[in-house]
Amino acid sequence: MSERLVFAHTVEGLFKRGVSGRLSPELKERLRQAGLELERPLMPAYPLETWSQCVSLTARALYPEDSQELALRKLGERMVDGYLETTMGSAMFGLLRLLGPQRTLGRMQKNLRSANSYTEARLTEVGPRALDLWMNEPGALRYFMQGVLLAGLRGAGTPDVRVELGHFDDTSVTYRVSWG
Repeated sequence: MSERLVFAHTVEGLFKRGVSGRLSPELKERLRQAGLELERPLMPAYPLETWSQCVSLTARALYPEDSQELALRKLGERMVDGYLETTMGSAMFGLLRLLGPQRTLGRMQKNLRSANSYTEARLTEVGPRALDLWMNEPGALRYFMQGVLLAGLRGAGTPDVRVELGHFDDTSVTYRVSWG
């Protein structure tokens, strides 16, 4: 199996756009020690382990009053806001607004593969406005991805969207996605 990588524009969407101006010097140093040097040009890709550690450090620092799960979800939502500011994100969400929630979710694996090298996703329809989305998202990143999905579907024009965690283990998660 090839190395699981997160691509630079995803890192840019979070750290250079989504939380720009909110990172303390102490947090920047902790990120540097984890393998992300924000004062230098970004590398083309980062190992999943580096990304996961940097996301967790940032969620804890920016949302210290929240549980880890809620902090990660909020950070995931913030990342989408930043990703929308990138060239690739802007183009992608322009298309998603035309597709609607069901077709947007149907393209989820392709969309997320532009962010990393490893995502797999499967959809199961459970009602006219509800789907189960299985993803191979590991560990606590499932909460970050919950926020990404929430903000992403909102950004794609989906009304009253809800993303709830269903079954999960160390390597995958199933979300129940529903909308009004």
